[in-house]
Amino acid sequence: MNLTETQLSILKLINLHREISRKELSFRSGLSQAAVTNITKELIEQKYIVEGRERISSGPGRKEVFLHSNPDRFRYLGIDIGGYRVRFAISDNNLNLLYQLDAPMADYLHEPNKLEALVSRINDFLQQNGVSPHSLDAIGVGVTGIVNTEQTRILDIPNVAFWDDLPIVSTLQQAYGCPVFLEEGGRTMALAERLVGQAKDVDNFMVVHFGKGIVAGMMINGHLIRGASNVGGLLGHITVDEKGPRCMCGNYGCLEMYGPFQIIEEKYLELDSTYTSLVEAYEQNNKIALDVCIEAGNSIGIALSNVVNLFNPQCIYLGGHLFDSLPLVLDELKRTVRRRANRFANVILEIEMNTFGDLEGIYGALTLAKSKLIS
Repeated sequence: MNLTETQLSILKLINLHREISRKELSFRSGLSQAAVTNITKELIEQKYIVEGRERISSGPGRKEVFLHSNPDRFRYLGIDIGGYRVRFAISDNNLNLLYQLDAPMADYLHEPNKLEALVSRINDFLQQNGVSPHSLDAIGVGVTGIVNTEQTRILDIPNVAFWDDLPIVSTLQQAYGCPVFLEEGGRTMALAERLVGQAKDVDNFMVVHFGKGIVAGMMINGHLIRGASNVGGLLGHITVDEKGPRCMCGNYGCLEMYGPFQIIEEKYLELDSTYTSLVEAYEQNNKIALDVCIEAGNSIGIALSNVVNLFNPQCIYLGGHLFDSLPLVLDELKRTVRRRANRFANVILEIEMNTFGDLEGIYGALTLAKSKLIS
């Protein structure tokens, strides 16, 4: 991208707001309307942005036109690597999903070279959808695990063997000849909420996704929390009960042993055999099913209240099949946070469902690709 700093700042604003008038750009950038008019004209000529058909009235006189990022200007590949599945998606420049694929992580179990296998599956995915590898402008990779501080290597994926110290950025750059950006998965979800989701005007928030594991990312004062060793945000390994069951990490009573859906269902099935699934039992108001949901919600609420007391976020965005299937868990979670978190922190705190549901991770990877390429 051969843009000046001022052009880049205007392009970022247009991408952040999806649609915005020149008058609003002038207000938000501090530039004169004449300067904004000249810059947007140049961006239109270079096909970075387009004018929309929508028009808004700005009072008497001339009406204004909304500006949009050009959906055809860039194409992104998002890769979401979790402990249990790997997702691929292709999007246009406006992050509209064009093609996507889910595959179990188990498919890689017996592959001696994980990155070679990953590239092979990406190639198959691209070929099946008629996408040329040379048409990719940037790749974003979110990993539910530990990445190095330079954001170039996967250091570890919990619960998955042989995904250690892998140079994924250089491997993908060599294979596809475009910029590749790597980030921990929870942080990519936070980026998605911040840049294209509900948190556009929120500087302090947390995103938590409950799948077969727990993924979390946090922004404080508009900056991603990383920590000294790039491992900040491991919510799943906050201790809920030190006398609880042993976690895969070696500690006892981690939230990972209480919050994921399959953990809650296993606990129900150990206690009651009336129904074959927790969801069925829950829908029939089975007391034991309701009790395990309340216990899970309380455990999650304890962990989140600790985060609230420590970081004072304005919003917590939650996602995962757990809350869709067992809304009592969400209700109890909220009650626990309200009861245990500092009352002054509770005044502004909002607990909401996330923007992209189960697709939060893949939108995070795509948002990473776009935001890094533009900046």
